[in-house]
Order: sequence, then C-alpha cells, then structure tokens
Amino acid sequence: MMVISPAALIGSTRGATVIEFALVVPILLLMLIGGLEIGHTMYVRSALIGSLQKAARDLSLEGANSSTRQNAIADSVSATVRQIIPSAQVSLSARSFHDYRYVALSGEEYNDANHNGRCDNGEAYVDGNRNGTWDIDGSVAGRGGAKDVVLLEATVRYDRIGPAGLLAGTPKTVLTAKTLIRNQPYDQQADPPTRLCS
Repeated sequence: MMVISPAALIGSTRGATVIEFALVVPILLLMLIGGLEIGHTMYVRSALIGSLQKAARDLSLEGANSSTRQNAIADSVSATVRQIIPSAQVSLSARSFHDYRYVALSGEEYNDANHNGRCDNGEAYVDGNRNGTWDIDGSVAGRGGAKDVVLLEATVRYDRIGPAGLLAGTPKTVLTAKTLIRNQPYDQQADPPTRLCS
C-alpha cells in the first residue's frame, strides 16, 4: 500500500484545473446567456422600430382614414414582431396634435397673464383637442386629419428567453418605440379654437 505524505500533497497541482473550471464555468455561462438576451432584445427592438416607422408613413396617407386600413396597419406591426416572437403581446396607440410644437408642450398653450402658472381668470388658451376645457394633454386619440402630427407608440411584451427571466428578476421583457409624423396635406387643416379659462 502506498502512503502519500502530507508534504507531498501541499505541493501537488493535480486536480487544480478541475476546481478552476468549476469556478469559471458558471460565470462564463451567465455572460453567454446575458449576451444572447441582449442581442435578442436588440434584434426585436430593431424590427419593432422599422415596422413602426413604416406604419407611421402608411398611416399618414390620405387613404388611411378608414378604420379597416388603420387596423391593417396596426396588424402589420404585430405581424412583424410575431415573426420573431410568436407569443408577443403588441399594442399600438396613436395620438394626433395640431402641430409639432404641441407635442412638446406640457399642456395646451395659454396666455398666463397673471403669471401664476395656471390657466384661470379668463386667460386665453388654444383648445388643441377641441374638448372645451384646458388640458395637460392637448392631443386627440387617433390619427387626426390632414396636416396633423401623429405620435405613434408601440409596446411589446414577451417572456424572456431561457433562464434569463430567473436571473433578471422579471419574467417579461417590455420594449417601447415611438415615432412622429405629419399627415399628408390632402385637405385644409382646421385651426384649433381659442377659448377662455374659467
């Protein structure tokens, strides 16, 4: 029977490679899975943005007035994303504004004559959404009319690939894309009315 002295074991490097491999493999696998998840998400996002921009161009045409045509345009965005992820939930919303500057405003434009930061005391405001009251959001749901600016927004939700959902803490990936486009000038654009705040 062969007896190995403790001094010989201290200097031995046999088995060190197996231990090093066992320490490195989990980190390497996490990096690989994370890289695949990031690449997949970038691919889905790129497809979403491309299809959303095409949908916005199609929506800005005069022929997109009918709800049938608008539904077909929305379905084309969903179909593009579902070619990559069949189980994805895709939602599309459109809001229209009278002009580009109204998109950036935090409320309908008004003349703050008394400088109190509120639309009140008979101050004049532009009723961008034509609902008869001053609003924080001056948009109208839908694509609007001729020369209106449309903000088209798509949201995609889908399950993360592989075990990435367990590692990330959230089981779903949520992507959002937005684009702005002005409708074609196929008709005269009606100016929004000016009203007085109460």
